[in-house]
Amino acid sequence: MKTAQHVEECDYLILGGGSAGCVMASRLSEDPSVRVILVEAGNSPSEGPDADIVRDARFRTYGNPRLVWSTVTAKYTGSGPTLPFSQAKVLGGGSAINGMHCQRGLPTDYDEWSQLGVTGWNWEQVLPYFKKVEADQDFPGGDHGSDGPLKIGRIGPEKWSGLTRGIAEALRQQGLKELRDLNIDEGDGYGAVPLNLNNGARHSTADAYLTAAVRGRPNLSILTGATAQRLMIDASSVAGAEVDDRGRNVAIRAAETVLCMGAIHSPAFLLRSGIGPAADLAAAGLPTVADRPGVGANLANHPLLTLGAHLKRAGRQSRAVAHPCPMLVRYSSGVPGCPSTDMTIDVWERTPNQLNWDPIAAQIANLMLILNKVYSTGVIKLQASRELDVSFNLLSDYRDLERMMGGVLFLGQFLSQPSVRKLVNRAFFPAYFSPLVYKLMQNDMQAQLLSIAGAIGLSTPAFVRDRFLDRAGRNLSEVLADSDALREEVLRSVLPGGHVAGTCRMGNPAQKATVLDSRCRVVGVDGLRVVDASIFPTLMAAGTNLPVMMAAEKVSDMMTKDRRS
Repeated sequence: MKTAQHVEECDYLILGGGSAGCVMASRLSEDPSVRVILVEAGNSPSEGPDADIVRDARFRTYGNPRLVWSTVTAKYTGSGPTLPFSQAKVLGGGSAINGMHCQRGLPTDYDEWSQLGVTGWNWEQVLPYFKKVEADQDFPGGDHGSDGPLKIGRIGPEKWSGLTRGIAEALRQQGLKELRDLNIDEGDGYGAVPLNLNNGARHSTADAYLTAAVRGRPNLSILTGATAQRLMIDASSVAGAEVDDRGRNVAIRAAETVLCMGAIHSPAFLLRSGIGPAADLAAAGLPTVADRPGVGANLANHPLLTLGAHLKRAGRQSRAVAHPCPMLVRYSSGVPGCPSTDMTIDVWERTPNQLNWDPIAAQIANLMLILNKVYSTGVIKLQASRELDVSFNLLSDYRDLERMMGGVLFLGQFLSQPSVRKLVNRAFFPAYFSPLVYKLMQNDMQAQLLSIAGAIGLSTPAFVRDRFLDRAGRNLSEVLADSDALREEVLRSVLPGGHVAGTCRMGNPAQKATVLDSRCRVVGVDGLRVVDASIFPTLMAAGTNLPVMMAAEKVSDMMTKDRRS
């Protein structure tokens, strides 16, 4: 980047306008005596051709290239190829494009962090900040927030599809109970998913926290379409960052800089600024500002595997129901060495797609198997070329592979129950990386015509329909008949979730693996914090979006109290 041509000053510089960044900008700018600048590489979701798609609760953002970084790739498994990996590039971050699940996780997820040197983040200490986020439409007050910025709601059993009701019946037959409130009730069972849903539309952090009133604050500047280039560092103190603001070079000086770029981009930005493993930095020709081996290590994610299920008409969902995944299942694998409630199944009643009208998606449900408690970890490294090498190493721990294989067997069991079997023509492993499936994920006329033609083909008599399904993916029944085939298919089909975490983990500052202290300050560097999913030492048994908002509420409160003390 060229020498900055323009200089600005602020008290707080927030780099990254995702879920954490929106919360931080809103809360810190509540004090009119401080100036806050928020920098986001993407655009506002309320602007441009994707505004309606982002608001649509049917998860039509899936695969939209205008809303994600096009440059992020990763190895999903140790022996697999390097493939694209979606990371949000839009104001609101993951909350503007994700599946909208708004779960806290389990109390034990946070209580265990104290064993890793983290203080002040046990369940009782984080619960007030979850409540501060929430405006829960179904359970206001008590264990939930009622007047927070983020609207949370659920799609109750009375609106579930025939398939979802059939699955619930099969689970009851297997001894699993209905959980009325997945954000409070612990243990195994099934229930309605908490969603960031407002009057049937997506409610992102950009909508919830950066309201018109907040954007109108004279002490808050929001730069969209602006990319942070590097930290400005004097010795071991950060004085702000240089930013490319749509071609204008800007040096933004700040008393405190906060990285909210996400668990891939935050460690990458630290590495490129000379904060990370000294040997790797030297190999990339970068000076070492702080030798922190934990930067980029401990890469955690929830592995997932999806089964497609072609539905008979009685099993399908109406388009009148806004969100395609109203229910999830939690259960215990029983694998030795693993905790209880370590598995999840998300029941997607329709296949997500960018198309406004997608008749083929209405016929195909997705049963998404997720490892709730993960033992495999990966790493983000900076190559000599200064490009990123992201390796998730999914299922590299034998417990994760064993549980994923067992999860497929569990899915097969309840698919064979009468209440479900009567609604499903065939279950299969989707051929995600085939040209046909890729084309169906687009939003253009060709995809629309393919969807219509596919829906017609799948409505034909069984001997014709089965030919179409043969192209969709491998038949589940064939895989379940052979343990070697099951292992092979699981390793081929596993995908990384959108819950990347752990790469700038909090912990005991005296330990070299620690990147941040318990106040999210970078160890060995003054004036710099990180607040996003990268701070979590371990993954919670839930998606990371609501926990990230909680963390941003908690850290912004810390920062405000620090300033006033």
